[in-house]
Amino acid sequence: MLAIVGVEPDAAGLGVEVQPVLDATRRLALVTADGVEVPEASVHQFAGDSEAAVQGLLDRAAVAVACDSLGVSEAMLDATVAYAKVREQFGHPIGSFQAVQHACADMLVRVSVARELVDAAVRAVAAAPGHPETAVAASMAKAYASAAAVDVVGKAMQLHGGIGYTWEGGIHAYLKRAALNRSLSGSPAAHRRRLAARYR
Repeated sequence: MLAIVGVEPDAAGLGVEVQPVLDATRRLALVTADGVEVPEASVHQFAGDSEAAVQGLLDRAAVAVACDSLGVSEAMLDATVAYAKVREQFGHPIGSFQAVQHACADMLVRVSVARELVDAAVRAVAAAPGHPETAVAASMAKAYASAAAVDVVGKAMQLHGGIGYTWEGGIHAYLKRAALNRSLSGSPAAHRRRLAARYR
């Protein structure tokens, strides 16, 4: 039987070990419990199928990370297009070069597909939590949006040129966030395996 237990952070037997992460904007920790005593009122059991309820929570977490990944992608697309309009090379804005236009178009396609998948997943989680199709929508959104964010930020770095690789440019912070998002709440490969299992 699965349950959620509320525990004070300074409870005896509870260990919280901070983990180093690539993205400095977030903190993660490994929490362990060894002989922690909790009052019965702090144990919250799920009504009905506890495993399905926990999976529903995991799906919501995956959708939340997908939303964050979409935001990262959109921010990098906007920043790159704005930069391409003002950065000049050979006397012309780099946005006038076909190769840059194609790269920005590729970024827009990735962002647009991610937006549709994330929108569908958010609607599914809000309308029918725990439904099998909600799990499908969550996995599709997480798998695509988190992988797309890494690709979009990588392309943004390239299109910003040398400044994209400096601390002053700030794009590295988005790349680190996108990379961590890719592994949080299940990797794209794990979610694709989950989706593929429907056809076995």
